[in-house]
Amino acid sequence: MEKIIVRHSLIANESVISLMKNFDIGEIVDCRLGTRGLNDTYIVTTTDSKYIFRNYRHNWRQKSDVLYEIDALNRLAATNFPVSKPLKRKDGEWLSELNQPEGVRFSVLFTYTKGERPDIHPDNCYLIGEALGAIHKRMNSFHSTSQRTFELNLDYLLEQPFEIIKNNVQINLIKPKLIDFLQMFVEELKGQIATSDLDYGFCHGDFHNFNMHIDQGKLEIFDFDCCSYGYRAYDLSVFVWNLRSNYPHTAKECEKAFLSGYKDQYFLNSINFQLLDQFVMIRKIWFLATLIRNEDVWGTGWMNEQSLSTFMEELVQHKQNLE
Repeated sequence: MEKIIVRHSLIANESVISLMKNFDIGEIVDCRLGTRGLNDTYIVTTTDSKYIFRNYRHNWRQKSDVLYEIDALNRLAATNFPVSKPLKRKDGEWLSELNQPEGVRFSVLFTYTKGERPDIHPDNCYLIGEALGAIHKRMNSFHSTSQRTFELNLDYLLEQPFEIIKNNVQINLIKPKLIDFLQMFVEELKGQIATSDLDYGFCHGDFHNFNMHIDQGKLEIFDFDCCSYGYRAYDLSVFVWNLRSNYPHTAKECEKAFLSGYKDQYFLNSINFQLLDQFVMIRKIWFLATLIRNEDVWGTGWMNEQSLSTFMEELVQHKQNLE
């Protein structure tokens, strides 16, 4: 019998229920897989409440990374900012370490965020901007005793993604001259960012309306898996990227409302806003590399000449607009 290598296993619902004995949350009445992605998320229902059980992907985050995220959430919760909070096990530990076929994976239980994903319109976007501004303001002095193994800096957002794209995309899908263009564009972006006086501090890292719920007009934020110190302009750009990608017909007015809400909570000098378009492109490059890097989540069917050409055309058009 040949040895099989497993890249990503999925815990059965009944096994998640069994793991809940480690928490003081009462009788479990239901458990089901919510989402499968970079991390697997289960919705656990008890007789009087709901919880989120997240199983982190093997080698996506180290133990210290998850503990850093927990420290950040606890700091925000201590300021009464509405976030999905981590819950301790009965033994006082935050993490469960699970021996799965691909290796050790870490898991954490979180409170459940009520409500629904906020619709995109100017009023909600203003609230969303306020929320991000409040996070930046409240976390200015945040420090964790656990090490975050990455920051949202030029190496993580641009240099590493470019190498992933260059080394993993089949040469017949992107012409060599376009790879040369991408390298030149990356160098130009790095030069603009490195020489600008940009705000640098704690960031959510993946701030868009898929990672929050609204209930009776109040937002609660979750999924701080990508949080770290980094460029605040990048944190802003993620929401702008989401608007332009998924809500193009209302993006302009919603972007204005989002930035207005942010500015009412936190001050950034003007250069941070002037470089938002550049950071949107950086987000696009990072996201493409993330898709390539995690092919067992999204597959490779999307990686074709048409989709990659569209990506490159967007970069070319953006560069022309800046000139």
